[in-house]
Amino acid sequence: MKSHLLTALLSCALSSFAFAGGKDTVTDVNTALEKAKSENKILFLQYGREACSNCQALRQMVSAKQVQLPASKFVYADVNCDDPATSKAFAKNFHVVGNMLPFVVVASPDGKQLAARAGYGTAADFAKLIHDAQKAQKK
Repeated sequence: MKSHLLTALLSCALSSFAFAGGKDTVTDVNTALEKAKSENKILFLQYGREACSNCQALRQMVSAKQVQLPASKFVYADVNCDDPATSKAFAKNFHVVGNMLPFVVVASPDGKQLAARAGYGTAADFAKLIHDAQKAQKK
């Protein structure tokens, strides 16, 4: 009985880890900003919650590489909007128009917001967001 419970708990923990983007996923706004700057990479930041189906859909698209965020060019951050410190840091650094999760921001390595969107999106929608951000960065 104990071994079945332990196996179930480990499976749940491992699938949750893999689902959230893996070992390279950053879960803190300030850490994400620092990492993007120090590695000179574009920041793709998802601000949402675990129980949000739109947020889960985006995580799945990132995990399945339907949304292309190569580690050589991007820092992927998946931060929890229910954490007061996270919410404060997000609001201090970014602005997203909309009222549906996830809020997604694409920022330059220096933390300047280049593009943003709110709510559900397809892989094509997020590809356009990234394209728009890269275009804005070149200006």
